[in-house]
Amino acid sequence: MAYTVQQEHQILNLIRLRRKELQDDRAELIEMELEDLRMLEIKNREIRL
Repeated sequence: MAYTVQQEHQILNLIRLRRKELQDDRAELIEMELEDLRMLEIKNREIRL
């Protein structure tokens, strides 16, 4: 299937947008996981005291 130059640009822009959204989602998930680990570490310290 042949695409026009404009269609190719639209497709590439959509791919870039989706990649950025995925990266943002991953970053948010990592932040949540780090916060969970931090809370676990605090609880472990409290238990040891």
